[in-house]
Amino acid sequence: MRDRLKGQDLSFTEIAKTVGERWQVLMLPEKESCERQAQVMKEKYYSDLAAYKKMPQFAQYQEYLADFKAKHGQQQGQNVQRIGFFSTPDGQQQTPKSQN
Repeated sequence: MRDRLKGQDLSFTEIAKTVGERWQVLMLPEKESCERQAQVMKEKYYSDLAAYKKMPQFAQYQEYLADFKAKHGQQQGQNVQRIGFFSTPDGQQQTPKSQN
């Protein structure tokens, strides 16, 4: 599938639609095989993540991240744009008003 789509100028939406259509017509044994493989990979990811969180590098990164957020969050007035909502300077989350 990847090789077939590679090199084409497709948007993410177009790729997702194509992959979704292919998934819908996939036979049950092939789907189950993909789902088993995905489950194994997911379990490995969470196992690796748990091991990483026990490392000193993780603690160092968390400290760096907290310092970064403290410095840069205050400089920008805490008005961080996010998909679907935004934070006001007082920390409240609001959805953007639709524009007509």
